[in-house]
Amino acid sequence: MSPTSVKQVACVWDAYEATKGAHGICILTEWDEFKLLDYKRIFDGMEKPAFVFDGRNVVDAEKLRKIGFIVYAIGKPLDAWLKDMPAVA
Repeated sequence: MSPTSVKQVACVWDAYEATKGAHGICILTEWDEFKLLDYKRIFDGMEKPAFVFDGRNVVDAEKLRKIGFIVYAIGKPLDAWLKDMPAVA
């Protein structure tokens, strides 16, 4: 089935449009465009809490946390308040 035929999936070319109303962003490539995005603008358009899952360590996690994102970055410390949360089975 094509993603465009499923109502829960939207295909867009613009990162700002793609993240509008979302709770999370997954970065799965090392493309330079992820380093150049206006993450404050993205955060402002997202639902809260807003998450960034950085699988390639291409963004500055501390900068994103200062904006208000909850950040998971491969090989880097979790947000402080997440460290004490119990695992959910």
